[in-house]
Amino acid sequence: MILTQYVRKQCTQTSLVVLMLLFLLMVGTLFTSTLRAIARGVLAPDLLFIELSLRSVDVLNILIPLSFFLGLLTALSGLYRNQEAVMMHSFGWSLRDILKALVPLAVVVFLITTLLALWIGPMAAQLSKELTTRASEDISLMGLSEGKFQSFFSDDGVIYVERIDAETKRVENIFANIHHPDRIDTITAAYGYEFEENGHKYVALFDGYRNEGVPGSNRYQMMQFKRNDIKLPDLKREIAALDEQSKTTLDLWRSDNLIDRAQLHYRLVPPISVWVLFLLAVSLSKTSHREAKYINLVTGLAAYVLLINLLTIGQSLLAQGTLPMIFGLWWVYLLFIGYGWWRLRRLDGRVLRQPVLAKKGVT
Repeated sequence: MILTQYVRKQCTQTSLVVLMLLFLLMVGTLFTSTLRAIARGVLAPDLLFIELSLRSVDVLNILIPLSFFLGLLTALSGLYRNQEAVMMHSFGWSLRDILKALVPLAVVVFLITTLLALWIGPMAAQLSKELTTRASEDISLMGLSEGKFQSFFSDDGVIYVERIDAETKRVENIFANIHHPDRIDTITAAYGYEFEENGHKYVALFDGYRNEGVPGSNRYQMMQFKRNDIKLPDLKREIAALDEQSKTTLDLWRSDNLIDRAQLHYRLVPPISVWVLFLLAVSLSKTSHREAKYINLVTGLAAYVLLINLLTIGQSLLAQGTLPMIFGLWWVYLLFIGYGWWRLRRLDGRVLRQPVLAKKGVT
């Protein structure tokens, strides 16, 4: 129990230090990007710290498994460099015994990561989208930005305005492509104004052209107008149309959409990767004083980068329908678990043979 508590304490302290350092680094990056969004007029200044806090939740999903992996790898490697792990092996401890001693720590990290990835993370993403959408209505006319194509009227529709005058609620040189169930409207106008009537918002366009038709057919008609009023989409309905990152885990589970199903598999990555990285960290930690000091840390980082890249590629293949959904991302996990378990058995075999060789007088 003394050895178990000592190993757990060393790994916990190192993991927390690594998490704190990485979190401070990522928060600095998030702070810079959030300030840039405020400077562009995309985000209201009073939402700076709220948005920063919500985005930090998503960062923790990545940093907690990584910090746990690096903390274990660094702490256990330090035990080998200081010959403490060698003494543990002489007492009868193997790498698998160290693995068993650290399982409760891995369970705690797994539960925290599961809570963040499956519940808190989606809730933070949804709240962030709602706040950003509402704020965009207040800081810019109709939530638009100058000189930028934006999704506006529907998921497939876009609008572009060259200039915005927020004081007079005037937009100039407008191009809009609006998708309807039975047709597509393409509209250009010299200028327009926003107004409200009966609780609904409209934009009045002046001096322009409207082209209505069905793609793939000859049923098109062009008209010139002096004024054309368009009803703007309801803000609450736009907020409700969340993307796959903002949907709840239960919604993703019930969905038949490929992108939603792929997002569900990717949302399971942080908690499952805790166990994969846990096994890898213990199997890669054994080192010798003859080897380079940080060789196992470099190897561990290379393995982590390869794991994340394969998971990202796997999600993309699932979303495109190239990889059957039944395979999910399990093939990536099994590949790394197999390697970690093989390495663990091979190194444990060396440790268990050393006492036998010593009895025969082999040094």
